[in-house]
This record gives sequence, C-alpha cells and structure tokens, in this order.
Amino acid sequence: MQKQQEILIFRTLNNILSEQADAAAAAGKPSIETDNINASGGESPFTPAEKRFLGKFDAYGAQQMGIIYSLSDIGIREFLARSGKDFNLTAAILIKLLRDKLIKIVPYTGWGRDDNYTIELQLPLEDIAGFGKEDEKNAEKKSDASGAPSGDSGGGMPPPPGIQAAGVIRYGDLLKESAKITKRLLKVQTIAESKHKTTKSSVHVKNSRMLKHLPKHYVAHLEQLIDAISKKQQTSSEKQRLIADILDNLHVNFKLTDKQIAKSFEMHKKQKRFQKFLDK
Repeated sequence: MQKQQEILIFRTLNNILSEQADAAAAAGKPSIETDNINASGGESPFTPAEKRFLGKFDAYGAQQMGIIYSLSDIGIREFLARSGKDFNLTAAILIKLLRDKLIKIVPYTGWGRDDNYTIELQLPLEDIAGFGKEDEKNAEKKSDASGAPSGDSGGGMPPPPGIQAAGVIRYGDLLKESAKITKRLLKVQTIAESKHKTTKSSVHVKNSRMLKHLPKHYVAHLEQLIDAISKKQQTSSEKQRLIADILDNLHVNFKLTDKQIAKSFEMHKKQKRFQKFLDK
C-alpha cells in the first residue's frame, strides 16, 4: 500500500511539472527554475530553493510539517496551492527531495490511525541547523513591529500552521470532488464500452458444461482470444478452417481420440445449449 501511495504521489507531481513546463513553453519562458540552481559552488548539497524549504523545519524545530488531506491528485495540488508559498515549496522541490529520500510523506498521527498526512524530515535537525535563520529573523521583525509576542516564550518562530489554517479545503470536500471525477470517468467508460459491446464476443459460461468450473481469468483470456480472432472478419470458409485448426490442437493437447472428438461434436449438435444465441 505504501509503495502504491509513493507511485501516486510521484505520478501527480510529474503531471504538475509537465503542465508547468507546457505553460512556460507556451509563454516563451524557460521551464527551469533559476532559483533552484546551486549557487554555492558545490559547498552544499542543497540548492538555495531547497535550503529555504528545509529551513522551515529548522525554524520550527520540528521533524514534521504541513497537513495533506489526501494523496490523490486533488489532494497534492490543494496542499501545494495552500501551503507552497508559506513553506517555500514547489512541485519540483518536493519531488526532488522525495526521490532523494530526504523527506517522506507519512500519516499525520501514525500508520492506520489517521487519513491526514504530513511531510517528515528524514535528516536530523542538526544537519540543517542555520537554514531557518532568515525565517526566524522575519518572524521577530513582525513580532517587534506589531508589539505582539511571537509564538513561544523564547521569542522564536510561531508553531507550524495547524489543520485549521485559513483557506483550507476540508478532506470531506476532497472526497466529494474525487467522487464527482470518478463518476464522470465511469460515465465516459460506460459509453465507450456500450459502443464496443455490439462487436465484442462473449463466452457464455452460464449455459456451458465445464467452463463454469474454470477460474474466471481463464474465461477472460478465452473471451479476449475469441474477440481478437473475430475482428479479422474471415470468410465462412476461413472460419470453418480456423475451427478445424482449433479442434486439431485440442485433439493433440488434450490427448483425445478421434472418437472422443466426434463425441464432443455430437454433444454440441444434439444438446444445443447455445441455440438461443444462434437464433439471434
């Protein structure tokens, strides 16, 4: 399950990056974030943009930060739109740090206990010490200008934004939106299937003698095979020869005698279990 969630996150972020690249190309702008280039001459493994994001963990003094209400496409996009500016976070930075395993998206209160997720730093806070100095200075300036206390007795950064942040899209609303999209996709799929239904072959298991005892995926493969062969639109003569070839192969692979093959044909001829389908 965790691996599937990671794949979903990476796929969503790649889609966002692709859309941003297309938009930049259409506007005639470079798609590479110049602000994400390592200007330190190789002294630091992090780019300035990554440092600004990681600095939030340093400033808050916390290993976890942010609330993601759903790992769906809508949930990831909503999180970036809501918290991206506050956390100095873009889709490019998020996917890079996730791939490098420097951060991880985990359940907010532990696996199996909550439907909300948060970003967890996979480095000790000591490794990013000093990255959040600018945020701390800005917070102190705002505190001094307003005359209000800063969020703790030590005069440091206020606590990380909580679940009740302004402009938040609730998880229930995300589910409703996801349900609408799913409904729309299912409707499109149903229309497509109904168009294809007239030509699609089917294996009539209910009226069969032995097929009903076979595993379902065997029957599904048989249906696909019949459907693929029937699309070739052979003449009646070609279809007769094709059935003869199939009977020859069944004869050999099932190790049946000529008499047993003839008996199989007699069962088909006399019992006529599929007569109602033939009459159509």
